[in-house]
Amino acid sequence: MGSVCRRLFSLCLVCSVLYRGHSEVRKITRRTAYGDSGGQQQPLDIEAYTYPERVETPVGFNLNLSSLEMSTILFCQLSRCIPCVRVHIRMNNSVPVIIDGVQIHFFEYKSNRNSEIQVRWRNYMPPVNTANFIYECFESDAGSKVEVGVKTIPDYGYQLTEEYNVEDYETGSQMNYSVILKKKQILVTAPLGRVLKAMLCYKRGLVCRELKNSSILLINSTFSLSYEYLLPCLCVQVFYPGPDSSRTTICPFTNTLEAFGPDLWRSTNFSDLIHHRNSMAVRLTGKCHIKPSVVLCWKSNGICEEFEESAAKISKSGYVFESVDRHSQMCFKFKYKNSSHIECRNRRDADWNVTMVTESNQLLLSFASHIPASFSAVLCKMKEDECKNQTLIHNVTQTEFSTQKLLMVLSVESHKFCVRVWRSDVVFSGKQLLCPQYSRNRLGLGLLSTLVLLAAMPMLVYMVWKFATEVSAPLWSRTVLMMYSPDSEDQKKLICAFADVLKTEVHCNIILDLWDTGRVAEIGIVSWLYSKRELVEREGGKIIIIWSKRSQEMYNQWSMLDSGSKMNHNDLHDLFNTSMACVYNDILRNRRIKDYSIIYFDGLCNKENIPAIFTKIPKYRMLKDFSSLVHALQSAPKFPCGLELGAKFLVHKILRSEKMQTLRNQIEQFTKLQRHGLLCCEESDCSD
Repeated sequence: MGSVCRRLFSLCLVCSVLYRGHSEVRKITRRTAYGDSGGQQQPLDIEAYTYPERVETPVGFNLNLSSLEMSTILFCQLSRCIPCVRVHIRMNNSVPVIIDGVQIHFFEYKSNRNSEIQVRWRNYMPPVNTANFIYECFESDAGSKVEVGVKTIPDYGYQLTEEYNVEDYETGSQMNYSVILKKKQILVTAPLGRVLKAMLCYKRGLVCRELKNSSILLINSTFSLSYEYLLPCLCVQVFYPGPDSSRTTICPFTNTLEAFGPDLWRSTNFSDLIHHRNSMAVRLTGKCHIKPSVVLCWKSNGICEEFEESAAKISKSGYVFESVDRHSQMCFKFKYKNSSHIECRNRRDADWNVTMVTESNQLLLSFASHIPASFSAVLCKMKEDECKNQTLIHNVTQTEFSTQKLLMVLSVESHKFCVRVWRSDVVFSGKQLLCPQYSRNRLGLGLLSTLVLLAAMPMLVYMVWKFATEVSAPLWSRTVLMMYSPDSEDQKKLICAFADVLKTEVHCNIILDLWDTGRVAEIGIVSWLYSKRELVEREGGKIIIIWSKRSQEMYNQWSMLDSGSKMNHNDLHDLFNTSMACVYNDILRNRRIKDYSIIYFDGLCNKENIPAIFTKIPKYRMLKDFSSLVHALQSAPKFPCGLELGAKFLVHKILRSEKMQTLRNQIEQFTKLQRHGLLCCEESDCSD
């Protein structure tokens, strides 16, 4: 009796909002119920169990249209938290019916514990099509199995029943992972058991924000998650699908030095904050929440010289520097951990500029300033790479806004003198070095260079032509795996002829089961095909699927299989269905699509015979698109113009070769046999 009273007392609070989101395991301090109908929130009452009245089922009522969902949350009292099961009932019906509430029956298998509760509308509700009820929560033990049954009030004679495994909120979902830094990938492996969801996210404080298009479902397998930036806040998060699921978060790069390198700054946005004329401010927002130290620096000749005393005032909006010359060469230098970054803001409208001209033994400096400012200049003499001061400092001041230029005259005796110029009315100002430019007559040297270039051009053209005409083989090679549907003996001869052209003329490393019959007989077609596909992936090769009308028929039969049979085909002698399982698996996961190509022979098959599932895979009609196929097979390296010319000449040479003429004859013969229905369907082989 005391247990029942304690439960009724803890359930007394009724909330009128419907919880709809989740990120981590929810922690609640009291058990509550929520409800709505047709988008309108309604107050609820929670009552102890009483048997609802059994009434006649309305015409058109169907409880199977409704759904029952459960999730694990935490019920906390003082410093102790225990897991609870949250129950969410979505009532749907094709016709409006009276639903006063729901009766929930909770049963835990492990402890044989039963609970009964009724959740009713506090006020009268007219007949409705849809209604939502949420009750939190039924106390349970982590890892236990429970069953929940739901009936309507009044009882229309139907019941929703679901089973649920309560999550272990202390350990959460488990995973194994490894990092491939060169490919910017994280491999995640799900243990045997339930389906997990994995995603990449950026952790900022207690929240881990998901990267777009990075979520995958793991079903006892390994998947790779690709990331753009290597960052210390980049994390992997796994959890069971569904609301309120406990999440396991691992951040593998928190203490990795490479994570504080260029990617940290490339992923950060820098923006100017407009202040008064003698100050500069910058704000940075990035994937990670960092607070770097910032100083000013003056950038000249690729070097940014720091102002050591330029400590910034940090505000909520960013970093602010006072008494600064806002010149385009004035930059910000950010420092964080073992990394630094220089950011120059490329301002279009400079506050001031200076020009210099020479006149007799004088240097004339013209200052144009858009703001009141003071400027200083000093003569210096160049010695090696340094310019040492030689005279006193000269000053000029503009006290108000004006478009009038200021003129400074410096007397000099030698063209070896230069001038240092800076703004002197602010604390942080860089010094510009201006040196007079004296013209020299270099017309003869330029003319000589032009003549040498014109003389060399014919020789260069000749060398390229010589290379293009004498090249007999490409300077590259590509591993190619060939898949097909075994139609007939004549079709296999055609495939062997085509493979022979790719091998002998294009110099590809061809993988064909007809040329490796001993190994296929030893290990079976499934093991052979998957091992060769891994070899192609390692060597950056291509997979060519040869399509025919017979292929379309076999694909239609294969497509009638269920998803599990498609992806786990294990017939030791069925090359086509095993090939389709490989391709379907890659298309389903949107991986390695660029490795595939489909070819079909003109007169034997049309492009319309190729199923729509292969839309993303490039298709080539033989022999019309042979040049495009060769280009695709050799598309990995980037060639200079000479090699491109040689490659085009090589394709032209292949099309006129004896092997290509043999292939044309095979195509013509096969076309005639197919037209008259004289194809031989006996098994055959061809040797390499």
